[in-house]
Amino acid sequence: MITRQATEQYADGRARFFVACVLLASLCGTTCAGGKTVLPPFSWDTVPVYIHFGNSSGQLTDEEAEFVARTSNFVCFEKGHGRGRLGSTEKGIAHDARRLKALNGKMKVLFYWNGFLNYPLYDACKEFGKHPDWIFRDAQGKPLYKIRTLEQYNLLNAEFRQWWASIAGKAVNDYGCDGIFMDALLQATSPKWVSKGWGRGKEPLVKKAVTDMMLLAKKKMGDKAILLYNGLRSSDRGGAMRGREFLPHADGVTVEHFGAFQSRTKESIAGDIEAIVQAGKGGKIVVVKGWPDPRFNWTNKTKMKLSRDQLAKEAREKITFSLACFLVAARKNSYFCYSWGYRAQHGSLIDYPEFHKPLGKPKGDATKKKWIYTRSFARAEVWVDLSARKARIDWKAKNSQPAAPVRKL
Repeated sequence: MITRQATEQYADGRARFFVACVLLASLCGTTCAGGKTVLPPFSWDTVPVYIHFGNSSGQLTDEEAEFVARTSNFVCFEKGHGRGRLGSTEKGIAHDARRLKALNGKMKVLFYWNGFLNYPLYDACKEFGKHPDWIFRDAQGKPLYKIRTLEQYNLLNAEFRQWWASIAGKAVNDYGCDGIFMDALLQATSPKWVSKGWGRGKEPLVKKAVTDMMLLAKKKMGDKAILLYNGLRSSDRGGAMRGREFLPHADGVTVEHFGAFQSRTKESIAGDIEAIVQAGKGGKIVVVKGWPDPRFNWTNKTKMKLSRDQLAKEAREKITFSLACFLVAARKNSYFCYSWGYRAQHGSLIDYPEFHKPLGKPKGDATKKKWIYTRSFARAEVWVDLSARKARIDWKAKNSQPAAPVRKL
């Protein structure tokens, strides 16, 4: 149960620190963690690509590791990666992080570490299971599950926050990663869960708890490590952009539902584009998760009945709109992530020819007329019509290198 003592422990002294930290961050434009983070090497030579996936059955094959290493310098391994063969997410990620770094000396690997959901796929879960007061509960003391028996974290427990941050520290110091991907922040702070669990009026405390976790994680990982969180999200229903409040405390952010799910209208995509621009101008890493179309994702059971070759073919055919919208918004340290899910079989290990074409630096910001955006790069012209959901990328030169062999999963 979330006790009054836990809430008071948090509120006593900690709140004053956060107020000061937020004010300082807003004044100096940097994170409270220090600003010494070592970012992935960025280049406009070709589309800057970020890869995010997990393979639960085992570690990467040699061919897959080589593909990832030559396609990107920036990768996140999802929960459960390598667990089937190596026994835990920690062991699986550590194993393949070493392999990728051996193949690509510029590689930065992030460790997936959820900020609200207790996925029982980690060695760390053994310690979590010893602390029933770390579980998110309602006023009657009953666990509040996300799905079936998937537990959620009691973020207002100070001991839990210290433990959570300690695992982020191990991701860097013990498992050889370069930082963490902190997921589910928007779920943790949603009115739905605040109302069901902590109670209305506790929203500021929950947001401060999340900020505490971020600052503690940065401290445990070290100043050079990356904290990327999920994320910024617009909504067709409300139109508001959520998640901005955590930007001062992180090195980067993900726009996960770019043009898909509940963020598919022209207004929503335009809001995402503006959010990407502003976060990029603020010096943050911005990962944009593109999708083939609003309904082409792993939850579409009918679509997933197609063969892998059919899915790959359709994903290649539909990449232009999502990629063009990204290019309209991209700034230095912006990255494009394209697939239809989060596992190895969802398109992350497919070769997309557009990733090999010369791009070059942007010649300026995009121009907008109603719902039409245009932007020029040294070797490409981009045109997007959000209203019609159409786009075109005119590449000015032939491929600078041959495309890598097409991956068949």
